[in-house]
Amino acid sequence: SSHFVWLRSLNRSVPTGLMLDVLLGAAAASILGAALLVIRVLRPLRHEEHPQEWIFRALAYGRRDLVVKGDPDINWNESHPHFGTPLHAIGGNGIRLEAEGWPWVDWTEESNAFIKDLLALFQFAMRRGADPSINSSVSCTGCIRFRVTGPQGTLYDLQEPVGGRSAISLWLAFSQRAKEQDGRNPPQEHPLQLPLASSFFDGILSLLLHEIPKHKGCVPKRPGRLEPLALAEIPEATSGLWSRIMRSEDTCDVVLQCPDGEVRVHSVILASTSKVLSAMLSWPREEAQRAATPWKVPLEDRREVVEAWRALVYTGLPPPEGLTTNLLIEVLNLSHRWQDHLIECGLLTTALAKRVVDGESCGMVLEVALSKDLPELRNECLAFARRSREVRRDWERGQFSGEVYNQLASVLGVKRRGAAAKAASTRRWDL
Repeated sequence: SSHFVWLRSLNRSVPTGLMLDVLLGAAAASILGAALLVIRVLRPLRHEEHPQEWIFRALAYGRRDLVVKGDPDINWNESHPHFGTPLHAIGGNGIRLEAEGWPWVDWTEESNAFIKDLLALFQFAMRRGADPSINSSVSCTGCIRFRVTGPQGTLYDLQEPVGGRSAISLWLAFSQRAKEQDGRNPPQEHPLQLPLASSFFDGILSLLLHEIPKHKGCVPKRPGRLEPLALAEIPEATSGLWSRIMRSEDTCDVVLQCPDGEVRVHSVILASTSKVLSAMLSWPREEAQRAATPWKVPLEDRREVVEAWRALVYTGLPPPEGLTTNLLIEVLNLSHRWQDHLIECGLLTTALAKRVVDGESCGMVLEVALSKDLPELRNECLAFARRSREVRRDWERGQFSGEVYNQLASVLGVKRRGAAAKAASTRRWDL
């Protein structure tokens, strides 16, 4: 009521026009103050960048040197709000290429070098665990522009958004648009123009579809939970066919004799799996024995280990989670001794890298990686150790020894508790 009395008195003493100006000025000041407050609150958020912003920008610029040298320990399937996943980010700043020659059009030397770096980035990301089938966030605002200029002007100018799609579908869309554009070009206008763009996109698709990532390169989202391996997908019908072939033991011509049982396999599979086994099967053998009975090969390994190895060789699928870490290590020892393709493609090292979930498993797998000279598996163990408080605690308590302790010391960067005091007590006073 006092406000109404004040307004009445103000209305009597102040002219109406002046009073209206005062009210409008007060309202404008309030709006301006609110706007300044909102800007002040939102400004820090607008300038805050992604924790791994540098790696996404390096991928977007095609900086192979920075990415390979930095070799960051990140989740290679995490989505950036603008670039998408790391696979989407490659070339995210725009791919600008130049072609030369007419009518024989081909990439310039600089463009060939840039293409080589881009393909190497795709290989690097997938070997670190990037999955080309994972969709980026729908809210991603980025897009990739592909532009090619030549002696006659612009040959291609294509653009695709990255939000809500996988890397495979993204580059498939580029490839299809390039093929359609090539089909629309009249033959008399570009009689000898090579399909440069579609060949470029098909090269990327070939990598995405056939490259087998060797390790995930990220911590499990939940402690103790094993995430699916980032491996190239094998059609179910193909794996099922090879499983049936493996179980048809009547057609097997080699018997691997273990101390606790036998495992039957096909000689053609053994020979194609390992040069060591191929050489062994080429040893001289009596003709009568060759025709009458299967080739018997005595082994010192357990039957369970050989059967697990056989399943991996025949199907090419990742080891099931039911296999223990100790069993996988025994399979790795067998595979390493025979130098088979399981070692070459990284299937076992990928599986063991995903079993590193605590201090005990880290030490166990790291010891195997060092003894078998597997640098990629070693790097995975050390990357986990850098992030794990449990590994640091166990290391400081002296629960690791030998070369495992030395390798952990190189990344943890502090001396074990008690080591400094012991060194000080034995130090000469005159040094």
